[in-house]
Amino acid sequence: MTAFLHGFLIGLSFVIFLGPVFFYLLKSSLEKGFWAGLSVALGIVIGDLICILICSLGAIPFFKNTENQFWLGVVGSILLIGMGLKFLFRPEAKKAKDEEISTKMSKANYLAYFSQGFLINFVNPFVFVVWIGIIGYAETEYGFTTSMFVFLGASLIGIFSTDITKVYFAQKIKRFLTPIFLIRLYQFFGIALIIFGIRIVFYIFR
Repeated sequence: MTAFLHGFLIGLSFVIFLGPVFFYLLKSSLEKGFWAGLSVALGIVIGDLICILICSLGAIPFFKNTENQFWLGVVGSILLIGMGLKFLFRPEAKKAKDEEISTKMSKANYLAYFSQGFLINFVNPFVFVVWIGIIGYAETEYGFTTSMFVFLGASLIGIFSTDITKVYFAQKIKRFLTPIFLIRLYQFFGIALIIFGIRIVFYIFR
């Protein structure tokens, strides 16, 4: 129980991180509604889960290798910058000035949002750095035992809880936002993603 509570609190503390997944999560929720945001949140938590599994199974040396970090960073930066440019210049944004943004979704859309949430999280080398640190901390506290994995699982639950909370409140404030304001907000999110992409470029070349 102690390990679960400890891990859950660690997961909740992720609410203060303003990374690229944060901006994409809010953008998706505001634009396409709760279920789109939930799809992104699921993609994020599955990406974290795979990071944990990879690192826990002895792949930490792979991700500490500078050459591997370089190529992971290249993919991550291209993805973030590309999505940021899309948010800035996408044709739908111009159309939204005159009409409400459509909230109609299909299964294919949900899968696309899930995939994008997963990729934005998974190809970011900083995510692996964070989880390597958390896994190291958990192993120090609990050893390579069941309690360690309870701690990590609870951390994921905490992160997912904060993401769902963000999606929920995004829906609450959406009704007060005009289409023009949403366009400006999406453009801001686009700039934020581009900045994070450039940051990764600096990181991998440093």
